[in-house]
Amino acid sequence: MRLLSAVKNALVPHTRSPRRVRFGLYSGIKLDLDLRSQTQMLLGLWERETYSFVRLEGANAEWFIDIGAGSGEMSLYFLSRPNPVKVVAVEPNAAEVEAFRRHLRLNGLPLDACQILTKQVGGHDGAVSLADLRGPLHGKGFIKIDVDGAEMEVLRSAGSLLDAGQISMLIETHSEQLETNCRTWLEKRGYRTSIIDTAWWRRVLPDGRVIAHNRWLAAVS
Repeated sequence: MRLLSAVKNALVPHTRSPRRVRFGLYSGIKLDLDLRSQTQMLLGLWERETYSFVRLEGANAEWFIDIGAGSGEMSLYFLSRPNPVKVVAVEPNAAEVEAFRRHLRLNGLPLDACQILTKQVGGHDGAVSLADLRGPLHGKGFIKIDVDGAEMEVLRSAGSLLDAGQISMLIETHSEQLETNCRTWLEKRGYRTSIIDTAWWRRVLPDGRVIAHNRWLAAVS
């Protein structure tokens, strides 16, 4: 794998430029990509394990909350659908937010196509709570949480607003204990949960994650 990586780095220019994703969940969406590190995104392989769940549970969603939105690829997926979806994206990293706004422009969307909050989600000072994000939204919804270890803080900040309604969640978990805690918390509130594990073919095409435990928890109310 090191040899393949070295060959790719030698052949692929180290430049970032707008490219249209070719396959997978984000097919047709334009993203500003550096192919030395983001080839899997271009080819529809980045986090591909989650795509069937997102398609199935997001199909009839009327709103989407993107917590840890990064540069906005999943928000763009929901914004690009033919049926209108209310999108609220939360990303505290200013560089990622600027990339998100570039991606909105690349895809012909106005900057106010969705609400972008440059905050963290949780119960601490300066954060926005999940209860505040969820409160104004009605109907079937989808929530993605990718917060690098603060998963439980995000869930607890919802109060009772996740206890009712048609909500599906995709939570990236970063330790076995966090995964267990999130799963227990959700199941006590009536959610059906399942684990989306990394695919067997990641042994051949790893995605560059550097921690031992990194997979996804799927939950449906």
